[in-house]
Amino acid sequence: MISKVSSTLTRPAIRVQQPLGNFYAFSVSADILNKITYSLPATVMRRLEQEEGETKGGYSIFGAQRKEKKTRLQEIASYIQTTDATFPNAIILAANYSQDDGLYIDESLQWTVKEQGDGLWNLQIPSLQPCASIIDGQHRLHAFQHLPDDAPEKEMELLCVVFLELPTPYHAYVFATINFNQKKVDRSLAYELFGFDVDERPADLWSPETLAVYLTRLLNTDEASPLYRSIFPAADSDVIFSKNAHGVGLVKVSMATVVDGILRILSKNPQEDRNIIRRPQNKDSGRNALTAVKELPLRDFYISGNDKAIYDSLCNYFAAVTSKVWQPAGYNSYLKKTVGIQAAFDILRELLALRPINAANYSIVALENLLAPCADLDPAGDKYEASGIGRSEIRRDLKQAIGLS
Repeated sequence: MISKVSSTLTRPAIRVQQPLGNFYAFSVSADILNKITYSLPATVMRRLEQEEGETKGGYSIFGAQRKEKKTRLQEIASYIQTTDATFPNAIILAANYSQDDGLYIDESLQWTVKEQGDGLWNLQIPSLQPCASIIDGQHRLHAFQHLPDDAPEKEMELLCVVFLELPTPYHAYVFATINFNQKKVDRSLAYELFGFDVDERPADLWSPETLAVYLTRLLNTDEASPLYRSIFPAADSDVIFSKNAHGVGLVKVSMATVVDGILRILSKNPQEDRNIIRRPQNKDSGRNALTAVKELPLRDFYISGNDKAIYDSLCNYFAAVTSKVWQPAGYNSYLKKTVGIQAAFDILRELLALRPINAANYSIVALENLLAPCADLDPAGDKYEASGIGRSEIRRDLKQAIGLS
């Protein structure tokens, strides 16, 4: 139903747990679904001439949807108006990423779920703005836009499944899996759909998203990393923090949270950066075709290809956060959960904009000294909550403790 006092939409949902992550099955009218979703058509670009081997002269694909065919849309629209129209297959969505820049959307717009008991959940959609990408099913859905404005069929309920906070590269993985008959899909093929071809492209052609995914993997697999075995593809907090999550880290966090946090210290518009890097005229310059952003100093390292400096900065910072923020906090403190880790990335972004990057400022010892006053924020583990408000409160308290406010 839609609230009469706001545009909030609440739908009953069923959670389905699978290895890649949880998703939620629900239904909603085609008319509303067309308002709250968007589609990223796949576009084909010629590969850069400098590439070697079998891939030279080929192409790369960006986006996860085929170009819509008008005749197909009209055929489906005609079928919709028949007495036996039915669409038992689910339309697959991925929520909470921006259509414009691929970054995590504002907290006030995020789709969320709340457990109701007996295996049922409520899916809460706070706005009728398009905040969910269509992974599969765009022709079925968009055919309803070809009906007359007053067609009653626009109110037809459609079955949907939605992933919450699924990292953008995995949108492509799901799409590829569906469209290759459920056969195992090589990860390079899946990542290529969005340009995340880490293994194939030279590092100097990596987009900000590619580097963010790479650094997230490294943080999770490097035994010296403060986030070693702490990052999980599942985005649902109840799964991430369950006793069954086989991590050894002090915290457990979704891959989406870490990728998004890294992206925000490297780029203000990752999609545009990617497009610039992949333009044919930039085949020799790669990342160097990008411009610096004053308030994102680690971007300078990214542009120059000094990825190790970025990784070392992340490791030093989160090593200090571990000892001075997470370890002193109570067992169930939200400082150690998604909202707390998001707030920690927020603080890092502000620190980077204010403090010159050098050993004196960003060594583990220097950062531990800076964060030492944060040790008393939540010793009982009951101060904060799991919401956008919780993230804001944690960010505010961290800033006050270290003198940024």
